[in-house]
Amino acid sequence: MRARSARRGGTVAASALAILGTALGAPAAHAAPAPAPTPTPTPSVTVAPGAAIDIAEKQNRDGTVMASQCTLGFIAIRPDGSRVGLTAGHCGKTGQAIGVPAPGRPDTIREIGRVAKSSNPPTRINPETGNAGPEDPGAPDWAILEFRPTVKTTAGRGFVQPKSVGIARQGDRVCQQGVTTGWSCGVVLEADAQQILTDIRSRQGDSGGPLIRLSDGAALGIISTGPGDNDPLARTVYWTVKDALAKAGGLRLATVGPARV
Repeated sequence: MRARSARRGGTVAASALAILGTALGAPAAHAAPAPAPTPTPTPSVTVAPGAAIDIAEKQNRDGTVMASQCTLGFIAIRPDGSRVGLTAGHCGKTGQAIGVPAPGRPDTIREIGRVAKSSNPPTRINPETGNAGPEDPGAPDWAILEFRPTVKTTAGRGFVQPKSVGIARQGDRVCQQGVTTGWSCGVVLEADAQQILTDIRSRQGDSGGPLIRLSDGAALGIISTGPGDNDPLARTVYWTVKDALAKAGGLRLATVGPARV
């Protein structure tokens, strides 16, 4: 998770980062000024696994919004057929506005929805690395993102093409997608029903990103915590997709092929 400032755009003004729509927040942080509200309709947006997601944290006096940035893990399907996003719980609390970077306007965020449900584990900032993550490494770390009606979703993008929900096993060859580090690969070192440990390095902003098994395209986990930039050991912990979908209310994974949950 990385913090930053942004500005709002579209129908509402925001902060540090400008927000197109409303406010946003994050595991990577930032800020920006916000334009006055405008009736101009917001163009449709398409979100997919691995996309940058901003979560509004607070409004500044100058009209900008402090937002934190995470990575969208996967697209899931509710029992009623509606589609939602899956990311890390420490990225945001239930009710916080979410958005995506506006094309060609790095200091502006376009609001696309809100955090519908979050395990919201207590978080802490590592003073040496600046990374944010759960205080308790064993605490559930997942969140469900609800999108506006104008937002479109796609189950796969780029290297992230989930074909099923899988169970990680020691020795599995896997890859993750993060906003900061991109597509990175490694091996599963340990795994149980709720958490996975790999030898892949993650950085601020990668929180919530998808973990995929190379042999069968199975979706295994979402990035929870990782090492600091100065940590010689590359280790990343993930919350399992299977557990997150079950705890979130019996959701199904949106796949690029027949889903097997």
